[in-house]
Amino acid sequence: MSLINQKVPTENFQFQYITISPSDGDACKLPQSESWSKFLSENKKVILTGAPAAFSPTCSINHIPEYIKSIKDLQAKGVDQVVVITVDNPFANAAWAKSMGANDTTHIKFVSDAGGHFVKKLGFDLPVAEGVSWSTRWAAVVKDGVITYADKETKPAEEVTVSGLANIEKHL
Repeated sequence: MSLINQKVPTENFQFQYITISPSDGDACKLPQSESWSKFLSENKKVILTGAPAAFSPTCSINHIPEYIKSIKDLQAKGVDQVVVITVDNPFANAAWAKSMGANDTTHIKFVSDAGGHFVKKLGFDLPVAEGVSWSTRWAAVVKDGVITYADKETKPAEEVTVSGLANIEKHL
């Protein structure tokens, strides 16, 4: 099923995240929940990108850092938010975000899709054991709640192609 020109499936889907302020230091905060429908109504152009896990090597080296380094350019192109999605818990995602220098002022959220329900609905889940799925590495561009680009990696684990920033910029 192609996701292009489809509304993002928001019914009953939420994500969790931990706010990260540059002044927080090592403060431990509790996760917040937000509905995808509320989030997408407040952010008109969003890049969603999935990673198998926080701290996964390829995503930590070749995938997510490009988005962080280029956030000002993305904002200049009208991107309101970049959302990095894993099925990890929000504490792991917050630690990962901090390790890469991301915080709430960078317009990049590292969010948890507990149980992988949202990722499965998009068709970007990666079954790894009976009853256990991670997220594949993928990316989507969402404009006014409608998916205008979406694809997942099919190349070897070390390669970042369709989910990489260079490809995403072509679809903004």
